[in-house]
Amino acid sequence: MYAGGSDVTATGERFRARVDAHRLGRVIVFDRRLGGVMHSRDGARVRRDGFDHFTLQLLCSGRFHGGSPGNERVLNPGDVILFDMTRPQRTRADGAHFVTVSLARDVVEAVLPDARRRHGEILPASEAGLLADLMESLARRAGSLSPEAAGRTSRALAELLAGAFGAPDSIAESALDVAVDLRRQRAEAYIEAHLHDPRLDPERVADALALSRTTLYGLFAASGGVARHILTRRLERLRSALGRPSETRSVTTLTYDHGFTSESHCSRAFRAAYGLPPGRYRSEMERLRLDGVANAVASETGAMLAAWSRALA
Repeated sequence: MYAGGSDVTATGERFRARVDAHRLGRVIVFDRRLGGVMHSRDGARVRRDGFDHFTLQLLCSGRFHGGSPGNERVLNPGDVILFDMTRPQRTRADGAHFVTVSLARDVVEAVLPDARRRHGEILPASEAGLLADLMESLARRAGSLSPEAAGRTSRALAELLAGAFGAPDSIAESALDVAVDLRRQRAEAYIEAHLHDPRLDPERVADALALSRTTLYGLFAASGGVARHILTRRLERLRSALGRPSETRSVTTLTYDHGFTSESHCSRAFRAAYGLPPGRYRSEMERLRLDGVANAVASETGAMLAAWSRALA
């Protein structure tokens, strides 16, 4: 049932599994008890499934460790780990009871703009207490929550996550953070509206928003700078377009329609981000769709969970 989102390996410990899953609008909640199993998502799996959300995993009891492949760390009960589903990861559970909450990217990044750089980071129980309490409560009450209540809860979870990663120490600092967030949101909105324009660059954004280059860069420093943000968003939009069965434009047309001025530059950047050039990525997505039609789905449950996750995008 896990094949829809990860590759599964037995660890040698006695295998056991119990999973309760609930989809509540743009929130997915899992209450799991697992033993003797490892889940991994390498670059190929990430490219194949097209997930674009974040997950929070809270260890309630037992043994669990996870992180980026090669950088896994042990979690203690009460710890919370954040995963960006567009990046590789690996986890191992032995007699573990843990709660997983999947949140849409826009909900998380609205309050934690550098969330993608937090991939694999662990919040210790001493800092994640309120977040953990809400996650456990959501898991217990998921069966009776309305989608509207779940939506409010998802925003509350994102706020608590952001606070745990760096809550302001004073009212003045909080007000400053709000001002910075508003500036960044304005900048992001301008960038989103002009991604198709090949002339879009940091200087153009700064001029449009009447900001100095230094101030603008500071808003995006945590995510690698303005130019990096523009490139990342163009690549993400292009990847989304290449994965849509209804998209009929050629790769060349899509390249220029997404603001790239050179096919070769686009191809190199896309390969660096997703492991394949755009044309091969599209072919791989098409092959997987055809294979899915020809062979049906090995696990209906796994397919359903994968569909839930894709719907968060």
